[in-house]
Amino acid sequence: MKKCVAVFVSALIILSGCGNKPAYKTTEGKRKLKYYNAIQFGQKERPKKKF
Repeated sequence: MKKCVAVFVSALIILSGCGNKPAYKTTEGKRKLKYYNAIQFGQKERPKKKF
């Protein structure tokens, strides 16, 4: 019984680490954040829209 529970818990931990990343941690999300922050806070030089 303990072995079955240990296998189940380890499988759960491994599978939970394979999920999608949030947008702010991806390369495209960082580009979008930089672009929209430049627009919102009025930077004189806006980065090019690459997405």
